[in-house]
Amino acid sequence: MKYWVNLSLCLLISAPLLAQQAKSAPVEELRTETLVKEIEDIVGLLIEESEPGCAISIVKEGEVLFSSGFGMSNLDFDIPNTEESIFRIASISKHLTACCMLFLEEENKVKLDTDIREYLPEIPDYGKKITIRHLLHHTSGLREYSSLMTLCDISEDDGWSKEEALALILRQQGLDFWPGEKFSYCNSGYFLCSIICEKVSGKTLREYAHEKIFIPLGMKNTHFHDDSSEVVKNRSTGYSPAGKGRYQISETGLDMVGDGGLYTNVLDFGLWTHALLADEWKPGLLNKLLQDFNLIDGTELDYKLGLFESTWMSQRTVSHGGAWVGYRSNLLMFPDQELSVICFSNRSNFNPARVNRQVARLVAKNLAPSKEPTENDRPERSEKKDSPASYPKWDPTDYVGLYVSDELQVSWYLKSNPQLTLTGWGDKSYSIKQTGKDQLGGPRWLRLKVKRDSSGKVTALEFGDGVPSGILFKRHALN
Repeated sequence: MKYWVNLSLCLLISAPLLAQQAKSAPVEELRTETLVKEIEDIVGLLIEESEPGCAISIVKEGEVLFSSGFGMSNLDFDIPNTEESIFRIASISKHLTACCMLFLEEENKVKLDTDIREYLPEIPDYGKKITIRHLLHHTSGLREYSSLMTLCDISEDDGWSKEEALALILRQQGLDFWPGEKFSYCNSGYFLCSIICEKVSGKTLREYAHEKIFIPLGMKNTHFHDDSSEVVKNRSTGYSPAGKGRYQISETGLDMVGDGGLYTNVLDFGLWTHALLADEWKPGLLNKLLQDFNLIDGTELDYKLGLFESTWMSQRTVSHGGAWVGYRSNLLMFPDQELSVICFSNRSNFNPARVNRQVARLVAKNLAPSKEPTENDRPERSEKKDSPASYPKWDPTDYVGLYVSDELQVSWYLKSNPQLTLTGWGDKSYSIKQTGKDQLGGPRWLRLKVKRDSSGKVTALEFGDGVPSGILFKRHALN
């Protein structure tokens, strides 16, 4: 396959990121024409020259081993991706938000183990203390705001302000689970951290991170993008596939940051990963991000403060991915080798984590494959078949009515003609079936529990048996 590659001069000359340091032999040995060719071959199998693509950078001990763009940044004007192209990196942003919270704690403006209602008194009292640490470890029990938006028929490419998102979160009268009871990935927590930052510092998260992180490290092309209408020089447009060989623009109109929203390029982000791994700029910062957290039952989480800590190919890794509208991103770090592999993409059907692992095999040391399971390790297959479900006889007309959620400020209609049908998202409608005693279901994501009064009359529907859950839709008569 053909593909466009704009190769950085850093492969030909030394490019220390933060300081002029003597080049260690291992680093020089890795920066070879063979490495360039092997990476080109990996990406060339995945990206055509005329398609949206990606940018990749490898940084070891502060030296750029490889930095290049592949494919197109903008299809309207045939602009290729380069190492300077700006991407939205979505959830990789989270650990920078976590860093800001750590800095605020050092300034005695917050305490990670304090009830968030001390900073956000407008948060409902759920009867259990939710801390900033719960927010950062995805253990708060708060409902995921993007899922709530979906229930409100708001898509990720619609325009929505942070004030509207905050109001939606504040209307929620229940939790999905008690704080610290479970791990459930939740963008609401990191978004609320951005609101807390603004309240206690008097600066938006964008302003605070710019002052505390981006200026000190010389990250001139990085910012939290809290204004979706703002022009960004060198931005790669996000795309999603629209049929064979075709792509359509896939951007967001959301202004929320903290859970995502960081715009940067691979060169700037190399500065950041080096600052973390070298442990010179803010000694101990990475260790603070990787501090352990246990659930109430004692289970230790692999998810730390905005980063996953794990082992891959026998080596300790720290990583995170990102996915939002037409952007995909992945960060893979080997702390013990002071090595980071960065891949940002502007197409939603691209897998940067897979590419990063392939690239890492070329440069990381002492990789050893995991033990493959033997036949004796594999569980035996069960031949038992489930019996067909048997539910009580039901009358669809019993459920007909208007159902209103005060938490979402959304109305649903259940009609029977004769199939029970739910509407409420413009021209969208879903067939509803009985899935159990006082349980209804439609598409995979739509599960409803029926609430009745003492006489057996249906009074409400409770949405969800997963995350989010417990959202009540009260029944009103259809006029």
